[in-house]
Amino acid sequence: MLTNLWGHLSYFISDFGEFLIILLIITSASFTGIYLLYKSSLNETNKKILISLILFFFSFVWIYSGFEVYFRYKFDQSDSLGFLNVTKRWYARHVVYNNYQFRDNDFRLEKKPGVVRIGVMGDSNAWGYGIKDINNRFSNQLETKLKKAGYNVEVYNFAVPGEDTWNEIEEYNRNAKKFNIDILIWSYFLNDAEPKDSAGTQILINSGKQIPPLIRLISGHSVFFDYLYWRLSTKYNSTFLQLRNVDIQQYSIKPVFEAHKISIENFTKDLNKNNIKTVVLVFPFMRYFPNYPATSIHDKMDKVFKDAGVTVLIDLLPTLHNKQAKDLIINRFDTHPNELVHKIAADKLYNAIIPLLEKTKDKGTIIKTQ
Repeated sequence: MLTNLWGHLSYFISDFGEFLIILLIITSASFTGIYLLYKSSLNETNKKILISLILFFFSFVWIYSGFEVYFRYKFDQSDSLGFLNVTKRWYARHVVYNNYQFRDNDFRLEKKPGVVRIGVMGDSNAWGYGIKDINNRFSNQLETKLKKAGYNVEVYNFAVPGEDTWNEIEEYNRNAKKFNIDILIWSYFLNDAEPKDSAGTQILINSGKQIPPLIRLISGHSVFFDYLYWRLSTKYNSTFLQLRNVDIQQYSIKPVFEAHKISIENFTKDLNKNNIKTVVLVFPFMRYFPNYPATSIHDKMDKVFKDAGVTVLIDLLPTLHNKQAKDLIINRFDTHPNELVHKIAADKLYNAIIPLLEKTKDKGTIIKTQ
C-alpha cells in the first residue's frame, strides 16, 4: 500500500512539478509582499489597494491551479478529433494494447478445434473510441452474449482508429488474416471512402498548423488552458464541418467512389473464396441526428455491399434515425457511438450471427453448412 501511495505521489510531483514550483514562489512572494507593505510607510489607502491586488493575483493562481488539477486528474472525457490534451490523458487511463498491439484482450494465434473465431475490422467506432471499458464495446458484448448462449467463440478486435477502407484491408491482410478468422465483422463508417491522399487528413494537419505558437506553448504546459482554448475557439467546429463535407463529397466523386467500390468487391470476393462469412455493420453520422444529411449515401453503400456478396448487412441508420444525437454519442465533444449504441450493435450482430453457427455434440461450435 505504501509503495502504491509513493508511486502516485511521485507521479503527481513529476507531472505537476511546474505548478507546484509556481505556487510555492507565488505564495512566498505574496506573503512577503503583504508583510513588507504592512511595514511600509505608505498611506493606508495605497496599502489596501496593493494588498488587494496581491491577494487577487494570489487567489487567481491558486484557483487556476485547482482547475488544472481537476482537468489533469479528475476530468475524464475524450474529444472526437484527439486535439485536446485531456484526450491524451484519457488514452493513458483507459487504453491498453494486447500482445499483438490491438486494443483487446491477448490473442492466441493457434485456434483450437471446435472454436469459431470472429474478427472485427474497422476504425475508431469499432475500436471503442470514448468507451472507457472495452467490455462495453459491441465486439466484447457480442462475445459475452454468444458464450452465454453456449457457443464456443472467440471475438478478436483488430480495429485501428483513423483508418479508411483501403488501409483497413491492408491491416487485415497484414495482421488479422493469420488468425484464421471464420466470420469477419466489417465495421463501416461514412468517411471510409477517403482515398490514400485523403483530403480529410490534410484538413486535420492544417488545423494543427494554424494554432498560434504562443497558444501551442502554453497548451503544452497547461491542460486547463488547452481545454479552454479549444472550447472557446471556433476552429474545432469548423474543422468538424470541413471534415463532414469532405467525407460526404467522396461518394459523389466518380473516380474515388469507383475505386472504393472495386476495393470492397475485390476484398469481399477474396473473403468468400476463403469461406469467410462477412457481416457488415454500418454506423451513421450520429452527430447530425435528427436532421440527417447522408441517407442517400447509406442506400448507395448498402447496395454496394449487397452486390459485392457480403453474408449479412446491418445498417444502424433505420434503428437510430429517430433518436437525438445527445443520447447516442459519448459527449458533446466526442461524437463516437456511446455504450447504448454499442449495445444495440451487439444485439443486432448477435441476431445476425446466430443463424451462421451450429453447436456440435462435443460442445464445440462450427459454421453452419448451407
